[in-house]
Amino acid sequence: MDKIKVFALGGLDENGRDCYVVEINDDIFVLDAGVSLPDKNIPGVDYLLPNASYLIENKSRIVAYIMTHGHDENMSALKYFYKSAPAPIYCTEATKYIIEGQAKLQGVKTKMDFITIQPSGQTVIANHIVKFFQTMHNAPYSCGVAIETNRGNIVYTGDFIVDYDVSDPAFIFDLQALSRISEQPTLLLLTESKKATSPGYCSPRHKIVPHIEKYFKDGNSRIFINCFWQNISRIKEICNLTKKYRKKLFFYDDYTRKIMTSMHAAFPDLYDASLVINSEDFLRVKAKDMVILMIGKEEELYDEVNALAFHTNKDKRITLCDSDIFISAAVATPTLEVAATHAIDNLYRTGCEVVWIKSKDITPLHACQDDIKLFLTLLKPQYYLPVRGNFTNLMANAKLAIENGVNLNHMNVFILDNGMQLVFDGDRPKIIPNEVNKIKIDPVLVDGSGIGITADEVIEDRKKLGVDGVVVVAASVSIKEQKILAGPDCQMRGFVYVKEAEPLLKSISNIFVDEINTAFQAGRFNLDEIYQNVADRSQKFIKRENGREPYIIPIISVEE
Repeated sequence: MDKIKVFALGGLDENGRDCYVVEINDDIFVLDAGVSLPDKNIPGVDYLLPNASYLIENKSRIVAYIMTHGHDENMSALKYFYKSAPAPIYCTEATKYIIEGQAKLQGVKTKMDFITIQPSGQTVIANHIVKFFQTMHNAPYSCGVAIETNRGNIVYTGDFIVDYDVSDPAFIFDLQALSRISEQPTLLLLTESKKATSPGYCSPRHKIVPHIEKYFKDGNSRIFINCFWQNISRIKEICNLTKKYRKKLFFYDDYTRKIMTSMHAAFPDLYDASLVINSEDFLRVKAKDMVILMIGKEEELYDEVNALAFHTNKDKRITLCDSDIFISAAVATPTLEVAATHAIDNLYRTGCEVVWIKSKDITPLHACQDDIKLFLTLLKPQYYLPVRGNFTNLMANAKLAIENGVNLNHMNVFILDNGMQLVFDGDRPKIIPNEVNKIKIDPVLVDGSGIGITADEVIEDRKKLGVDGVVVVAASVSIKEQKILAGPDCQMRGFVYVKEAEPLLKSISNIFVDEINTAFQAGRFNLDEIYQNVADRSQKFIKRENGREPYIIPIISVEE
């Protein structure tokens, strides 16, 4: 019988960073490799990645990366560690296009080996039959996967909802493909849990049209509408309304234009190109006939909204008027709620009509309880592993499975933490705590300067900057003449009022000069030693004066 191990490098008890590892004998399958967004406790960080140390150490055994769809939390980590742990990437053509496009936009030049599959198709990977089934999600041509073993199928749903009322081939839920997979025994089912606390089906509560169609139908106002780039199904709903009511579509900025143009190349029916206004024709179209679409990513989208509200946007022709309607169709995730609230507040200040669509108004395209029940009822898994969500969601998913009457109970439904292994190597599965094998699961942090910022002291320094501020003191010196040529110049930010700054500036400058002169007199001009002494003395002085501990940055320009 096959020896099987299943564990997560990310995605359990968290929102995003999905990365699940399935080992069948010596072969490793990696299901998704995504990122998550930082919270306020990790300043200066753009993304959190799964720790790929285990994959890098075992790269010779990786037979496939299987990417279920093109969303950051499912595919955006792969481009960062692929070079260190390469293997063929199996995904649909649409997902491949998104992965490559995002890598290019972010300047990641790693060349990746793609093998494209049909969203409901079949292939053989390392002598294992692997079947795919298309799912309905807000990324086009999303899919789940079933890996055959001689113990039964291991099925991973990916992100999905059950929606039969879809005719667009990019967003259908292929029940027939799933039914064919159900004809074989399912050993283990991994199902997303993000909305497992929500009763009923997600559909049709995920659709935005019922909330915004009346504004298109009335036709008396210019419409601004924003949306996250990843929510392609929502973008298509907006574009369909534009076409239905014969509006003209204008792309707000270069980023929106670049994203929409590239997606249209991959999905030609995303919008009607004949309705798109060129930048040169912006002032020639009547305001009431125009829809201005603003696409963005994460907090950057709300930054663009703020710039528009404050008239600091790049295109000065575009201004909000009292007669305009701004529809906020970018429903904020928990990490973005503060940024979204501030942006909406600033929109209200402009006097335009604001339509704020909140999370309580529209359900994200993730499986609710009845969506999950369909998979449980159809596949009747022997074992069940909730994935993709916070602990509350994982527990709700597990409870749902136990109560669903498909022979699942507390002995064959598992709640794991990242790094814990579920092992099938005998008659009964066993759970191996991560303390035994020590699989590294601490997230790898990515900021503007690169990848791998994991040191605690770096984060602590950034927290100190945010709370206590910073002092920069600089001077230019001549070693030959043993004197200060220019300066010192002392600047401070974030911890003292201007009226209190002057005596502190003078005192810190005096400390800086004293340390430089002391080094000259000692005949040992060691920059590191001077910097350390200045920082220590300055911090003690400021702590004594006002109780703060700012970050001290001494800078000396040396002329020989």
